Amino acid sequence: MADQQSKSLRAAKISIDLCALQHNFLQVKKISANNKIMPVIKANAYGHGLLQVADALSDADGFAVAQLAEALALREHGITKPVTVFQGFTQAQQLDLIFQHNLCPAVSQQWQIDLLEKNTSAASIDIWLKINTGMGRLGFQPADVGAAYQQLQNNPAINQIGLMTHFANADEPAHASNASQLEQFSKLSATYKNAKTSVSNSAAILTRLLPNQSWLRPGIMLYGSSPFTDKSAAELQLKPVMSLRAELIAINELKKGQTVGYGNDWTCPQDMPVGIVNIGYGDGYPRHAVGAPLMINTQRVKLIGRVSMDSIAIDLRGIDCCCGDEVECWGQQISVDEVASSAQTIAYELLCNVGKV
Repeated sequence: MADQQSKSLRAAKISIDLCALQHNFLQVKKISANNKIMPVIKANAYGHGLLQVADALSDADGFAVAQLAEALALREHGITKPVTVFQGFTQAQQLDLIFQHNLCPAVSQQWQIDLLEKNTSAASIDIWLKINTGMGRLGFQPADVGAAYQQLQNNPAINQIGLMTHFANADEPAHASNASQLEQFSKLSATYKNAKTSVSNSAAILTRLLPNQSWLRPGIMLYGSSPFTDKSAAELQLKPVMSLRAELIAINELKKGQTVGYGNDWTCPQDMPVGIVNIGYGDGYPRHAVGAPLMINTQRVKLIGRVSMDSIAIDLRGIDCCCGDEVECWGQQISVDEVASSAQTIAYELLCNVGKV
């Protein structure tokens, strides 16, 4: 178990279970067959710590990040495996660093291909050609892939070209766009038989979309969160990696009709004990969480009132506890997905926000 609390002056405690991370990676391997796996460790590994996660996933075939700075941090740390940079490069200086450190950029714009032709490095690299099959974010339109691929193939600085796309609705397996995107990508990949391919994020891996691709890109499932609204992480055999805990610092005996927190949003329905926990949105806890569950002494409690910067209030009716007891905000007993749902957001945001504090 790795503990990140030593880096923070805040009272909330973040702990990272690297054994759970490795367990989740093994779930990917069970599905992967002959596919290679590049764990997605962008955004500080979804708030879990870029370098410690890379070290813990040493059995991976490579890694994927969003930004060049993240890739350079991995190289400086001694990671020598292939590192894909989803956002590629935006200027010649960045491209020089990509060649220097043997990184694998995703190329999604014509000007990037033109810039590759102007590079004078004696080294060579692999690249991913990003295709927009329906996400509408980054990538070449399918009709433009042929010319882009040919231009890259004629560049002696390019070793191997990969074809990559991203599902817009993989978390909804029955969504019609999945079949459309698969059809477009399958036609293109059949045309370029020597190209490596990568399509599947966590949701696509778990639903076995395009199983014959070269590289899988697991992200959120590695961290023990479900990409689906109708299936829990536990049902998917995933274990929570991050635990967020704080301390019960006060127990107030309030009277019926008294209110709790900013805006007087919550009114006590009877005389009752209200607990105050030293965590808030200043620690990355979601400000818009409404009625979120927490756990204290193996007893489930509920958040009441608004989330403050440094504290939250909890309903302690019928709960056996005292000041100083530890409260789990999410982790082993409370799913981060459930907390995210109460805040009308997704676990990705919660994990990333807490990891920034």
